[in-house]
Amino acid sequence: MKTLLTGVAGTGKSTITKGLCEREIAAIDLHDVPDLFVWRDKSTGNIIPYSPAHSKGWFDTVDRLCDIEKLEKMLNQHEDTVMTGTTSGSNQREFLSLFDRIILLQCDPRTIVHRMQTRTNKSGYGKTKEEQEDNLAWQKEYDPLLLSYGAIPVSTAGSLDDTVDRIVRVLRA
Repeated sequence: MKTLLTGVAGTGKSTITKGLCEREIAAIDLHDVPDLFVWRDKSTGNIIPYSPAHSKGWFDTVDRLCDIEKLEKMLNQHEDTVMTGTTSGSNQREFLSLFDRIILLQCDPRTIVHRMQTRTNKSGYGKTKEEQEDNLAWQKEYDPLLLSYGAIPVSTAGSLDDTVDRIVRVLRA
């Protein structure tokens, strides 16, 4: 079964992926796959690089896309796997439809902001107040959308071990 583990930035996707791998559960962090996700300028259609500390206005001018063909090839190589990631662009519905099951990671805004402030991710996303506010606003849209698609909500508010235990139970159900 192909499972997507998703949630807004700061809900624990990358950390939980590592926790699943430590339990010998096949899990791939899609954000670690080169060129799987790209930013496209909405007005020109050009692919543009991301760099930290953009304003909310910048996010309104770009579309974050997944290379669907590349993802399909990856999914075809793995029969039973968990992939973690988030997309918000115009091909989001197509991205989500490739998975048999979606697990939506959730936690309260204060925890998300704290995690974003203290994270050491490669992109640097989440360090600015603007990015944190944009992410929290996105959560208000993203979570209900995913739940409407049948996503299974899992709270990441507790310890990593407890959270991974809950996810493992969902995966085995």
